[in-house]
Amino acid sequence: MEITFLGTGAAFSPDAYNASILVDHEILLDAGAPLTVHLPRAGVSLDAPRAVLLSHFHADHTFGLAWLMLGRVLSNDHTPPLSVYGPVGTTAYLRQLLDLAWGEEMRRLSWGRLQLTVQELTGGMAFEADGSRGTAFTMKHARRMNCLGFTLERDGVRLGYTGDAEMSPQLEALVSASDHVITEMTYDQETGELHLGRRDVEGLMERHPSTRFIITHRGSEAEVSGAVTARDFLTLHLPLP
Repeated sequence: MEITFLGTGAAFSPDAYNASILVDHEILLDAGAPLTVHLPRAGVSLDAPRAVLLSHFHADHTFGLAWLMLGRVLSNDHTPPLSVYGPVGTTAYLRQLLDLAWGEEMRRLSWGRLQLTVQELTGGMAFEADGSRGTAFTMKHARRMNCLGFTLERDGVRLGYTGDAEMSPQLEALVSASDHVITEMTYDQETGELHLGRRDVEGLMERHPSTRFIITHRGSEAEVSGAVTARDFLTLHLPLP
């Protein structure tokens, strides 16, 4: 499995782009980065992603999707279909996002040309994205918003992705179900509301020693011993050695 980080910063990071991770050139985990710039910079066509997994609806995880959807439609009359998976409310959110970004006419054009399909998920639901088996996990993050993390099984790798999350039993379950996990670490030292800090991640690593950790959604340049620190445009091949 190949993963490329198109954005690894927390929402207001001064030195990294917003969250988006590309799996095998075909699946996007969140879509906050400027994808019409970052996909080509990574050597990937706008037409390559077949599925997008949205963890929640905050701008730093979703706004790049508006550019990707219309951009690929305008650059290719025969662009391949696109599927979006996300929390309950994803269909309405995408309509609102595209209407705000480009207007109703361009939203209808994008939706139709992409043959867009949306699957709304709740915690515990299994799904299939681009031939990979996935499971959704309910994450504790924004209390007025449905938030998910995911596991994906692909090429013999069980990859977990936390999205944005506080500590919770569901987060522990997601890490336990993963042999590699991409986890956020917004805070350098102290734990806090809405996100994980260094101490949270170190605790997870102690409790799940067989899981390899990759840190993203960074609020600082802090690193964690034993974990891989993701940087924008870093490409990794899993399983890690």
